[in-house]
Amino acid sequence: MHAILWLCRTIMDSHTLKNSRTGKLLVNSVSSLALKGFSIMTNFVMVPLCLQAVSAREYGLVLTITSIVNWIAFLDIGIGNGLRSKLSQAIAEGDDVLGRKYVSTAYYYITIIFSGLLLGYSLLHPYLDWYALLGIRTGDVGNLSSCVYIVIAVFTVRFVLQLIGVVLLADQKVYLHDAIMPLSNVLSLGLIFAFYNADMANFENVMLAISCTPLLVLICFNLYFFRGQYRKLRPSLSQVEPSMRNELLSLGYRFFLLQICGLIIFSTSEILVARLMDLQSVTVFNITSRYFGISFLLANMVMASLWSAFSSAWFQRDFAWISGMIRRMHFVNIGFICINVILFFAFRPLTQLWLGRELVVTDHLALAMIVYNAQLIFNNVFSMFLNSTGILNLQLVSGLIGAAVNIPLTILLVKHTNLGLTSVCLANIISLLPGSLITSIQTYHVLKLKGIEANG
Repeated sequence: MHAILWLCRTIMDSHTLKNSRTGKLLVNSVSSLALKGFSIMTNFVMVPLCLQAVSAREYGLVLTITSIVNWIAFLDIGIGNGLRSKLSQAIAEGDDVLGRKYVSTAYYYITIIFSGLLLGYSLLHPYLDWYALLGIRTGDVGNLSSCVYIVIAVFTVRFVLQLIGVVLLADQKVYLHDAIMPLSNVLSLGLIFAFYNADMANFENVMLAISCTPLLVLICFNLYFFRGQYRKLRPSLSQVEPSMRNELLSLGYRFFLLQICGLIIFSTSEILVARLMDLQSVTVFNITSRYFGISFLLANMVMASLWSAFSSAWFQRDFAWISGMIRRMHFVNIGFICINVILFFAFRPLTQLWLGRELVVTDHLALAMIVYNAQLIFNNVFSMFLNSTGILNLQLVSGLIGAAVNIPLTILLVKHTNLGLTSVCLANIISLLPGSLITSIQTYHVLKLKGIEANG
């Protein structure tokens, strides 16, 4: 990992690449590819290890709880996105004093938000029956309520400390931001492997290994960077400016609503499968999603710096570059569709090799996953452009439509068709269709108008 970071840093210092927009995009994409590729590898190794350490039902429960707790991440009211935008400007202008005020204010209000959430949950905790909420028997897993409380407490602290990632992104240190997840995965793998060899592998220990290791990495990142190269930006109570809250939230509220819409569509699937089917189906759905979702993850690596690149091109009125890059991304998507078709025909032997056991999945679920991931990549290209320019209103409309229909449509298809898990994926595809249409049409319309203005 140290070697990868050193290589990425060396490439970033290249004079030629630093002075080319496409070069910067290429460098960040290569850096992200290396680190996220390593993260994907560790994720793939973790699945069979977890299935050896605990039962498929228990692993399904781990995935379900993680999905539920991840909802908390989007309750920062968009402060993270607001900080990224404002801090980028301060860093570009070399104003460390202003930058420190933005960082301090963001940390302060995020801490207040998540402390309040943890306090609220602590008051409700004695009255919540997680066995009933998740539809499982008390004999399936012991100490569920206590385990969930610890995980939620860990996640609330984690969501405060992950602002260091926003600071790194604002300073265009994508490769350092992308190092957080693979380092966390390596620690999780090490802990789970140690528990397994010590005959201590159970639901509670696996759950804690997966949820606590990212917190340890974030603590180290905060201490290292705020004592080192970002010492001038380190958060301090004396630097908190309440008046800056509205600045951080100016774009934040709209990004927050978009995140909530995406969360409903992307993060409720496993919860709905657990409620409408069973925990073992959660494991099957998650593994199939990971298998075909590698195309979306790889595409995200390629597009890691598109937001910043589009923003730069937009304000420099380089609309031809934007149009050309969007076309290239569509060719990238076609390439990933071809890869997923190959993965479809190799599904049985590859999953047998990966998991060490046979995974029974219907052809229509696999095909639906291919369509779903191609749609995600298609949508993401246009969303990156619109987000970078602050053109969010029509995205919000399409997002709200998709979020409104997703859960009831999933329930309807599960209960009134014989498609099984495919119905969950199909509901997601239908929910994303308004966004596919609206964002693509709006992007081409905006670029056409700007092109006419530039030529006029």
